[in-house]
Amino acid sequence: MSGSDRVDVSRTALREARIRQTARVRITLLRHAEPDWVPGGGAAVNDPGLTEHGRRQAEAAAKALAGEGIDALYVSPHRRARETAAPLEALLGREAVVVPDLREFGIHIEGLRPDEVEERFAELSRRPLREHWSGWPGEETFPEFHERATRALHDVLARHVIRPERLDDFTVWHLPEEPVHIGIVAHGGTNAVLLTHLLDIRPVPWEWLRFDAELAAYSVVQARALGERGFVFTLQNFNELDHLRAAGLR
Repeated sequence: MSGSDRVDVSRTALREARIRQTARVRITLLRHAEPDWVPGGGAAVNDPGLTEHGRRQAEAAAKALAGEGIDALYVSPHRRARETAAPLEALLGREAVVVPDLREFGIHIEGLRPDEVEERFAELSRRPLREHWSGWPGEETFPEFHERATRALHDVLARHVIRPERLDDFTVWHLPEEPVHIGIVAHGGTNAVLLTHLLDIRPVPWEWLRFDAELAAYSVVQARALGERGFVFTLQNFNELDHLRAAGLR
């Protein structure tokens, strides 16, 4: 490679880095830390808090994200999400806004033994693929969940003057003049649906497998200009775990 080629490569890298660093909108999606689904080793509960290990995971995530310039924080109403958000709230010096529709996909495991929970999930996973749209028996369907979660996302983004527009069967976004970094603390299923929607990908009823983020991992999307038509969201970081590795939690 000649000297001029090296200079061109360096300029390209610097230009791309500058674009990423000056993104007008950045959204960080943090999955909750390890939940205590079977407190005391008994029956399962629908809305668990965190285990001791989960609390350490939440502290590590908070330390990793506190210096990232998060301007606004939103959280699911479930205990595991609220307890994960708590250390980050403390470091940011602001309370997270609870958004009820960021709750996880509806399931009901209250009172079941761990082996019964595993058996139930295995049974449901063996259904014909078209039946996965129906969700957990007696709970919301996947289309209902997808609509709820994306509606919650639109409500959150609207608070920051971020709105979508459909153009030629694609989604572009219109942004505020001032940059903003939004943090969302939710769940594997919820965050997967939000990623699918932000990236303008056709939904499937197993989003949490397509975007399989681990406990206390976070992902980052940011807006990039699409000419003069508006902005699209790009996936910059998925399933970030370095903070857990550094803390000896993985």
